[in-house]
Amino acid sequence: MDTLQALKQVFIFKDVPDPVLQLVAGAAEETSVSSGETIASGGQAPKALYVIRNGTVRLTSEKRDTAPLLFGSGETIGEVPFLDGGPVGVTAVALERVDLLVIRSEKLDPILAGNPEAAYRFYKAIAVSLAKRIRRVVGMLALAAEREK
Repeated sequence: MDTLQALKQVFIFKDVPDPVLQLVAGAAEETSVSSGETIASGGQAPKALYVIRNGTVRLTSEKRDTAPLLFGSGETIGEVPFLDGGPVGVTAVALERVDLLVIRSEKLDPILAGNPEAAYRFYKAIAVSLAKRIRRVVGMLALAAEREK
């Protein structure tokens, strides 16, 4: 599967037009990591969006004793550090061989700078995805608070 087709399979990019994804594909790097290898960890500021093509990634928080989250094919990790350049707040480890597309902001930014409409579509897709995650977490917190009553 080529890079464009791989991006079209990603949940957050489902409404992004092909010409925009073609620009993003031009900035994407393909890589694979072995089982047990760390993809990103707290304190790092990779400014990269990781698209999981194949495999499973476990995210754990270094600040809380919470259950790990699992991410798999068609999902992304690293949206917030990609957007704000801040450090990663979790550790992402491959549970098996993981094939990734890595989109680095320093490579994508010059491409999108020449195409404001594409930049708008791309960043809006990320923002909508993050908003959905926030709504889901808020709903889970509200449910947990109701159960404690």
